[in-house]
Amino acid sequence: MLLVIIVLSSCSSNKKTISTNFDPSNNPYYVKKEKKGLNEVSDPKIQGQINQIIEKHLSISISSIAISPITKTDTGYHWKFMNVRNGRSFIGFSDLTFNSVSIKKNNKKANTQVSDF
Repeated sequence: MLLVIIVLSSCSSNKKTISTNFDPSNNPYYVKKEKKGLNEVSDPKIQGQINQIIEKHLSISISSIAISPITKTDTGYHWKFMNVRNGRSFIGFSDLTFNSVSIKKNNKKANTQVSDF
């Protein structure tokens, strides 16, 4: 009997929609991504070539690699990647024709903390 009264009272009460005036510019915790003249590459041929370069460099399967979006600049391509097995991260650069490829180890500072928000 009590359950029927609770159900009826919860269904029959007035419901108001909740609205918010969310303004990202006034929220200190809102992070807006800005593109700084870099174009993200979505061409599967380019992504495949970069995957092959990474596999050759690390000599492990691409399934053990985390890759950032590939960006195209005026001089070539730029990407970051990480070996998820040991946590080492790298930065890759290439010209537009992949004739010159450079991979550098990304040295992190010892006091760097990574956290989720």
